[in-house]
Amino acid sequence: MKNYIYSILLGITLITVSCKHNNLDDVGLIKNNAVSISGDGVVVAGVTKDNETVKVPFKISLSAAASKAFQVGITLNSDTVNQLIANGTLKNTIVLSNGAIDYPSVINVSYGSDTATGVAIVRLTALEANYGKNVAFAFKLTDPGKGNQVKASKSNIMVVLNTKQLIDEKDIHYLSIVNGGTIMSVDYKKNYTTSPAGITIPLIVNLSGQAGTAFNVHVKLNTDTINKLVSSKILPANSINLSPANFTIDTLIRVNSNSNTAQIRLQIGWPVFDANITANKKFAFAISLSAPTRHILHPTSSKIIVLVEPTVNLDNNSYITGNGTGLKAEYFSNNQQLDFDGRAPSLVRIDETIDFGGDWLPSSIVSNDNYSSRWTGEFLAPVRGEYIFYQTRWDDGARLFIDGKAVIDDFTTQWDLPSRFAKVTLERGKRYKIEADHRENVGGQQARLEYEVPSAGINGRRIVPKSQLFPAQ
Repeated sequence: MKNYIYSILLGITLITVSCKHNNLDDVGLIKNNAVSISGDGVVVAGVTKDNETVKVPFKISLSAAASKAFQVGITLNSDTVNQLIANGTLKNTIVLSNGAIDYPSVINVSYGSDTATGVAIVRLTALEANYGKNVAFAFKLTDPGKGNQVKASKSNIMVVLNTKQLIDEKDIHYLSIVNGGTIMSVDYKKNYTTSPAGITIPLIVNLSGQAGTAFNVHVKLNTDTINKLVSSKILPANSINLSPANFTIDTLIRVNSNSNTAQIRLQIGWPVFDANITANKKFAFAISLSAPTRHILHPTSSKIIVLVEPTVNLDNNSYITGNGTGLKAEYFSNNQQLDFDGRAPSLVRIDETIDFGGDWLPSSIVSNDNYSSRWTGEFLAPVRGEYIFYQTRWDDGARLFIDGKAVIDDFTTQWDLPSRFAKVTLERGKRYKIEADHRENVGGQQARLEYEVPSAGINGRRIVPKSQLFPAQ
């Protein structure tokens, strides 16, 4: 006697699909929230879940006990699910991909038995990725052995799993970057470690939920994101993408078994910092996780913007040589008080340094006595430390402003006073506004702006060099 095989699905949600003449008109939708249900009077254990998989048992029934042991083939039937989604029978539902399900290719029916069971194993990641929706898959019974037949009206087994009933949202295995979804600023003494070669910025990959099997996750950079953020003024206008030759970053991260964290290393050499300090540029990285072999990416926290400020010295105190051209010089003839009365300067030019003695100005434009001078622009501090600025070789009156503050203020007719010096702590690589004022009464004249930084090994006063001076605009 030939036996007819019926499909019975047990799970969070049950759908039995009956197909007549290849039509899907006769579809019965049965919902049951119990862990197990009975079909044709048979009860089978229900869906179970562990940290990585969901196991869905299913059962077939025979119209009578098998007279011989035989097998029934099992194949995935995604077309059926897609049609039910398309015609609106299944709502808020997506079809699971083949790679998300493991299942037996055959079901073994024992001699004398009128039932047989199989188990489909669904990767938990697939459910977590679609949290809030139903996920569905279907099997088709095929090629029964020993002359048996599949009953045409019950040849399909369909499973619809309600992810909200199976998963607690707080237990979803999200992959994220600590501080992800934000712009992380790399500040002095914060968010990096140093070596003789440069700095390492560690970014921590975090797995929420219970850790399990080891897995890999890729790391990507997106230069277009930085360009868009600069265009939209979210990042400063002087933010740039570094050339790949100027940094290294881990592109494949391994998260070990039973671990919830791993580290991405972003490394930048000191010469790159120096080059960008001189150019007054910041550099930014748009970093994101991608293609994990397990688990899912957090929709926002799996991405991060890292913004590095080169003018923060980041523990490198080697001497930075700038590309300056000097300071803007303004000379006021027959006037020892600059432009106090609103007058225009008699001569404007760029002076590479302030290192003058004797009659250094053209007498046809500026008188050799009874005049005043002003130099303005920016000073690029080549090292970090306490600077000592000198206007001791200065005839006559002297003033020096750093970032608008008068650090030397003796605009009298006295000259070459040893008291005309100031100590100022400056940061390596930062540009400071500078103004030096000179007053000439009568007789000899000189103006020599000097400095030293004993705490950084720059011992002995010397003329402030052209390379560190940038003229006011």
